[in-house]
Amino acid sequence: MCGIAGIIQLGNRGEFHGEIIRCMTETIKHRGPDDEGYFLYDGNAINIYGGDKSKFEDHTNNSIPYLPLKHIKNSNEFLSKVAFGFRRLSIIDLSPFGHQPMSYMNRYWIVFNGEIYNYLELKAELEVCGYIFNSKTDTEVIMAAYDKWGAACLNKFNGMWAFVILDIKEDKVFLSRDRFGIKPLYYYQDEERFVFASEIKAILANPNVKTNPNITYIKDYLKRGSKAYLKETAFENIYSFNSASFLEISIKDMGKSIIKEEKYWTLKPNLKNEKFSNNKAEEYSKRYYELLSDSVRLRMRSDVKIGTALSGGLDSSSIVHLVNQHLKKNGKKDLQETFSNVYSKEELKALDESDFINTLVNYLKVKSHKIEPQIEEIASQIYQMIYMMDNPPDGSAMSGWYVYKCVAETDIKVMLDGQGADEQLAGYTTYFYSFLANGSIIQTLIEFWKMKKMPGIELKLLKLAICINLLKKLIGQRLMTAILEKAGKNVKFLIPLNELLVKETTTSLMTLLQYGDRLSMAHSIESRVPFMDYRLVEFIANLPVVYKIHNGWSKYISRLSMKDYLPDSVIWRKDKMGFPNADEYWFRGKLKNWFINTIEKSEFLKQIDEGKHIEERMNSEESLSNLTRLLIISIWFETFFSEN
Repeated sequence: MCGIAGIIQLGNRGEFHGEIIRCMTETIKHRGPDDEGYFLYDGNAINIYGGDKSKFEDHTNNSIPYLPLKHIKNSNEFLSKVAFGFRRLSIIDLSPFGHQPMSYMNRYWIVFNGEIYNYLELKAELEVCGYIFNSKTDTEVIMAAYDKWGAACLNKFNGMWAFVILDIKEDKVFLSRDRFGIKPLYYYQDEERFVFASEIKAILANPNVKTNPNITYIKDYLKRGSKAYLKETAFENIYSFNSASFLEISIKDMGKSIIKEEKYWTLKPNLKNEKFSNNKAEEYSKRYYELLSDSVRLRMRSDVKIGTALSGGLDSSSIVHLVNQHLKKNGKKDLQETFSNVYSKEELKALDESDFINTLVNYLKVKSHKIEPQIEEIASQIYQMIYMMDNPPDGSAMSGWYVYKCVAETDIKVMLDGQGADEQLAGYTTYFYSFLANGSIIQTLIEFWKMKKMPGIELKLLKLAICINLLKKLIGQRLMTAILEKAGKNVKFLIPLNELLVKETTTSLMTLLQYGDRLSMAHSIESRVPFMDYRLVEFIANLPVVYKIHNGWSKYISRLSMKDYLPDSVIWRKDKMGFPNADEYWFRGKLKNWFINTIEKSEFLKQIDEGKHIEERMNSEESLSNLTRLLIISIWFETFFSEN
């Protein structure tokens, strides 16, 4: 897990000084505090520089000159056409052989952020084909796989990644990002250069990059919230490289047109209607358990200690159970370490999951670490969080921020997280409405009586979903859609549930996955998400909806699969929290004046005609999320564009 950056000069429009790439990479050193490395290429000669000569000498071609980092800072002689920068968080192969930028076959150079979890299996397959490896890293496997299979290698990778490969023989580059956009990759392009990095702040450190606040994006964010799956970002001319995509292009062609990625993977839903079967449910639950277990096994591959996030809900508890199982199989006797966000104050009891966490800790016998956000720190921590996020997030994100803050105080460097199950298995009550609006009449009526008893359900929406179901069968989908749109109702009800789940798994879930990446990497911690193993994701997408929602229970197949392994109080838990933030308590309480003043003094909000009557709105029943986005934008602008 690392941070990458790069510059590619286009055409014959001159060269740039190598110091620029060092400045870019310095801004993301939190992504890789263990090592740094740099690569300069002028079309003929290659130069490498970094902080430790021994790390260079141990693993690469000695005919390539190595330069200590101080030389590049103090000399004007190092001009380049291509530059790669790298910050390393050492996870697999902790030796100098894992140093990047890495070369292979005297042809390929790579900077890579992420993990290819099945690299050992791919390595064995490639060795049979005659490929030789000098390290124990997955990085080398990526380059060998690309040499062997070309872009088709991406379909063989099980993992999370963003990487850029330079082929000096063909004078071309190959960029790719994982299926779900877990690992970030941003770029800037003009007539003279192509600049990329793991985080936008690294691109901003390049003095040749021209950008401003993206007003269209910001206006949409203030109305609808954060959307990490969009191509555009909050910064003009800086874009997100698409997930599940690649770009293979010669350097001479990069400046001629807008970047157009190619998709290498798509997720398809099962849209067939099927009756529930107990026998099939048991069969599916066993397969689900096997896939999730193997996903956890692969994501435990590491040369450093691993911990787990534990909220007390079904998803994180399932991960903790499976980690325990694999630790026992491997003969590990040390207790698994879990990390949780809690609230001790009586007025925050509704947000506290300590009872469920303690139940799991005692049941599974793990070592528990708990942390509680401190109100005196919240304002300063939010400033830090927004800087680390680059794009403005929806809320304070303090619960996740503090969990990783807690992890950083230990010797744990890798965390397994339960993110991703809700969007795939209909874990939110809002999915119930789509389920009812699209099922058979008998099934719909049976489920209605079960669902109405669940906490958080809006009875009027359940009834509306049934009415939509009946009317749609009478007048058809097209006319029903027109009626709902005219009435200002949510047309998501009309989308078959599996289609909706696939859509949200490949769009809105990406926003949450990006939060996980930024919050963890801000504290130099790698976060891994077992529920996002593509084999498991494809299996779940192909499951009929009756096994996702059954008898009023969301995530039914997941609950069924864990019936022999977790306490019933966790498996059949009705409420849902998942590391909630205490924004209402903080921002309408002791931090209210700070909150209002920060928004009201923002010159940027005034320029875009936003942020009016804040005190009055704070005292009203207006949703706090709308106001919090104003707070975040005011801090975001101050952080990235203020002269101070």
